[in-house]
Amino acid sequence: MTSEQKALAVAVAAQLNLQPTPGFDDHWGPVFTLPDGGRLYFSSGRQRGQLHISASVPDKLREHRPYYRGDEAPKTSMNVSEAKDAQRIAADVRRRLLPEYEREAAACAADKAKHDDHNAKRVAALTKVAAPFGERVECDERSGEPRPLSINREGKFSLTAKPYCEAVKLEIEVSPEIAGKLAALLASL
Repeated sequence: MTSEQKALAVAVAAQLNLQPTPGFDDHWGPVFTLPDGGRLYFSSGRQRGQLHISASVPDKLREHRPYYRGDEAPKTSMNVSEAKDAQRIAADVRRRLLPEYEREAAACAADKAKHDDHNAKRVAALTKVAAPFGERVECDERSGEPRPLSINREGKFSLTAKPYCEAVKLEIEVSPEIAGKLAALLASL
């Protein structure tokens, strides 16, 4: 980007009351933080005399982007003429870009809420299996998804529990005598 383009981007961000995003100083163009934690990126347009502006949802929502077909996807980027002043470009961003960005952010947040609810149910189901053995359910740090539960009591049994949708899959390795007792217990349910 040219110094004039950068100055224009800073002026547009000022019109929108946006602050620079920390850690993006060496980025290819100015980056500003949106009120919900998303980002507004500025770069040179494909054609001379244009400024490209795009919006991106917060990092915590990125992996929850819905799948869109054809032209259903929100238009979260646009090109504007550098000949316009910062006030007119900011008005274009408010009118054209931000409503589409908000639509995408809302869809991502809804998908994240479903994902979190699903994970909470899976953790609760695994906890019912782990509690009698004094074990804890561990979750993946990035996705929050519960890891399969493995319980091994040397010489007695080995149990693996995996959460699936609305069920828990149990894999049990036991001696034939204990297997018969477990079968009788399951038959009485």
